[in-house]
Amino acid sequence: METMPATVVIGGQYGSEGKGKVTALLSARMNSPWLVRCGGPNSGHTVTVNGQDVILRQVPCSSEPQGATFCVAAGCVIDEPVLLQELDFLNVDPSQIIVDPRAVIVTEEDRESERHELKEIGSTCSGTGAALARRMARKAHTLLAKDSDALKRRCRVETVSELLNDALDGGKDVVIEGTQGFALSLLHGKDYPFVTSRDTTAAGFAMEVGLSPRLIDQIVMVLRTFPIRVGGMSGPFANECTWQEIRDISGAPNVFPEYTSVTRRLRRVARFDMDSIVHACRYNRPTSLAVMGLDRIDYANSGAHEYSDLTPTAQAFLKRLEISTGVSVQFAGTGFGTFDVVPVRRGAQMKAREICNA
Repeated sequence: METMPATVVIGGQYGSEGKGKVTALLSARMNSPWLVRCGGPNSGHTVTVNGQDVILRQVPCSSEPQGATFCVAAGCVIDEPVLLQELDFLNVDPSQIIVDPRAVIVTEEDRESERHELKEIGSTCSGTGAALARRMARKAHTLLAKDSDALKRRCRVETVSELLNDALDGGKDVVIEGTQGFALSLLHGKDYPFVTSRDTTAAGFAMEVGLSPRLIDQIVMVLRTFPIRVGGMSGPFANECTWQEIRDISGAPNVFPEYTSVTRRLRRVARFDMDSIVHACRYNRPTSLAVMGLDRIDYANSGAHEYSDLTPTAQAFLKRLEISTGVSVQFAGTGFGTFDVVPVRRGAQMKAREICNA
């Protein structure tokens, strides 16, 4: 059987763009997909499962969790209680969840050190960065997944890279769900030290998982019409505005502010910056884009499922984005729900109800 290529989903701004939503949309069209999570418990991705919005910090996003195989990559940081709670909530069978033995486990010491040292840069203080630093320093007491009896009882603790290579060689679909956003890359973000604790490029996620770049065929970069950052002293933010201004622009009946999924801080928000998106495209070379928040441009777009239902302003925005980046838009989000989306890309003209029933 011919080897299948893998797909990587990345964020093009400062995180919280909708990577979980896009991962769920892609996997809904696949037969028994393998879904891989990168990152750690410092970021939460939202997905609709059985009509309920769920925030997942460790398990990859799927609207149909019973049909997927979930993987936690070697480059991940694991908060044991969080991971185990998510698996139980989703009713994921132990045979469905594979945790790489090399993934590092966060400790209370890691969390405490970040509370003292990283509050001034807007860190979530989840211990993710401290755990990664401890592993890189090769401390003898570093706890890895292979050392956890709790994980061994609940998951398959096996080398994820080897199993994914076998799955791809066997013709299976693989989607890698990245974390954070390109502007927060430890290596390539412009606002150091106001960045996250890892590289957040498509190449970086392939490395975390342990797949050759030659196995990556599709890179979907997710954007927001109005990007957001963690609240507080989280770094420079071009074109920053207020949630009231967003309400005035969109014509929404009320102000709809957003809060971070992990720390519940009020998020900062800004107007769209095309130059930063072109910059992110140069580093990541996406094969398609997914744009969330057309309802923020104009509230009349809320819940639209067809391109023809979008307002002229929204359609003009999508066209300008494609012309400026040279990349096609695959999905356009029209609300917070997983299936509040318009499939846009040529060759992917599928109605939302068809996605739901795929």
